[in-house]
Amino acid sequence: MLLESFINDTIVPIGWSIQSMRWQDFVDIFLVALIINYIIWLVKGTRSVQVLLGLGLLSLTYFLSIKFQLLTLSFLMSAFISNFFLFLVILFSTDIRRGLARAGRFTFSKSNSAVTEAINEVVRASFFMAEKRIGALIAFEHHVSLGEFIEAGAKLSAVVSDRLLLAIFNTGAPLHDGAVIIQDGRLAAAGCFLPLLPSEDNVARFFGTRHRAAIGLSRESDALVVVVSEERGLVSLVKDGEVEVMMGAGSLRDRLLTHMGLKTVKDKSGKARSKKS
Repeated sequence: MLLESFINDTIVPIGWSIQSMRWQDFVDIFLVALIINYIIWLVKGTRSVQVLLGLGLLSLTYFLSIKFQLLTLSFLMSAFISNFFLFLVILFSTDIRRGLARAGRFTFSKSNSAVTEAINEVVRASFFMAEKRIGALIAFEHHVSLGEFIEAGAKLSAVVSDRLLLAIFNTGAPLHDGAVIIQDGRLAAAGCFLPLLPSEDNVARFFGTRHRAAIGLSRESDALVVVVSEERGLVSLVKDGEVEVMMGAGSLRDRLLTHMGLKTVKDKSGKARSKKS
């Protein structure tokens, strides 16, 4: 009896609704699903997930306050809900900017071999500098443009090499305090100053200036940032605000290739080459 009631009350109306739908309705639902999936992908692994959970909890509180007639609480929550979209824009300003940049930027000329060679040079230079206790900050531009930071630095547009990186980050060099930005496999600029993580952030107290700058940039963009610590002699990779200490050159190279959308395969001669995944 319950099963029959469920079928008549739920399944049958759904079936009639599907039969009455136009092809435009299916396209409409499909596009909405794509947008929702994109938003989930955009905020996944970031602080925005926690913010969304908090907003969901506040919304639940609002509906419960109305249901149980909690007048003071419902008044306060209604004032918040009336400015809900303004709060969303403020809270997600960084993620909105990142998403628009990803959606609006299309790169057709990127050379896989140039990017792979740049990664190889960075890996060699990074572990050499770590051994010599020379600090360094190297950012790889991915989908989100780092043009504003390149413009503020010293433009080079040079081929990436370990010798050039060692010369830039030599403590006597004028550009050693800033960051190097690699764009499409070329060293676009040096002496670039990246957005520092706010000092009041809980993560900030555990790291020095270079790591804070790397975390700050990785939270505002999808850049990959290699940090060489002169105090500890360690090489770290920063992505999406997360710091991972690299245990060896192979580990750093594999991480960079993976995150840049490249992977190592073997051709017929048995030599390693890179391929777009």
